[in-house]
Amino acid sequence: MKNFKLNKFATIFIAATAFATVTSTAHACSRITLDTPHGVSTVRSLDWGDQLGNVTQVNPVGIERMSAETPSYEKTMQWETKYHSVAQREYDVFHGVTSDAINEKGLAASLLYMYDSQQFIKDYKDSGAPAVSFLNVIDYLVENYASVDEVAAAFNDNAFQIAWADGLHGTQHGLHISVQDKAGNIALFQLNKGGKMVMHRGDVKSDLRVMANAPLQQEHRAYVEKVDLTDLAAKDIPSSISSLDRNLRGLFNTSHITLEEGKSWAQTRGKLLSTFNAGNLVPQDLIDPVNGETYASWTQFVYNHDNGDFLFTNYDTREQIGYNFNDTLAFTETMCADTVKQASEGLNTVMFSKCKSM
Repeated sequence: MKNFKLNKFATIFIAATAFATVTSTAHACSRITLDTPHGVSTVRSLDWGDQLGNVTQVNPVGIERMSAETPSYEKTMQWETKYHSVAQREYDVFHGVTSDAINEKGLAASLLYMYDSQQFIKDYKDSGAPAVSFLNVIDYLVENYASVDEVAAAFNDNAFQIAWADGLHGTQHGLHISVQDKAGNIALFQLNKGGKMVMHRGDVKSDLRVMANAPLQQEHRAYVEKVDLTDLAAKDIPSSISSLDRNLRGLFNTSHITLEEGKSWAQTRGKLLSTFNAGNLVPQDLIDPVNGETYASWTQFVYNHDNGDFLFTNYDTREQIGYNFNDTLAFTETMCADTVKQASEGLNTVMFSKCKSM
């Protein structure tokens, strides 16, 4: 397993250098969440202009946590993990950002890029709530709340805020967050004009079942309204890799599939993946007509909020590796696994060991 331990100055230098590049690198991601006969399930890809890695980290109950990188805010979020969770962290480009996580109650959270929010960061005002960085806001959400309703109530009560001004390793980025639970509820959090945080509520039957990148949700909805999603001939379904088109295709595809009773979880998972891949996976070398840049899907997760199954795919090599959330419940200390490396070594099941650094 790779050694994640760096001294403070080396970490700052590497992160600053990398993020100077990231700001001009194409970005994308997609997430779908659907109900199935085996329970609510999520498929998520991480797409970028540079190849991405993935480290799976288990955080058991009772760990003392503090958010990193919130110097611009009066209060920094501190917490003790209330719920056992498993997180997906990216070190190769984003130096430890948690992109996706799920807890023992079946609440999951996903962090995706949202370029259009970056222009509004200057207008965001400190709400006085404890601030949590984009580095570990996903961890915070799944380690403290059991459902989407609980997250929404905490948001409305100003129990937490995002450290927008401090960004990631000193560079500001537009990002957005969704939370989805095993009851099928979904909430999407976005920074809008005037620095206003907006929460969209829905469920697996609503358009929030699909999540992509820019533009903001209201603009996605205006774009989708121009197309008849009931038309099975799909005459007006666009084919580009742009976020607008990926979101629209995801809504079209998920509108027409049937996840049948009587099929095994493996069969259901296969259908979820084929549905996602047909509309939202990004092949290498294609050009986004919106920005003229290229990016690709490097890693992908599919997980079940009820039975705990998790399958990871590295699309650089098409290698896969998996585990079951329930098999991590006995861990009493933080454990990690480099899933990309282990899959490349031919392992089919993730092998966890003590994290070398946090």
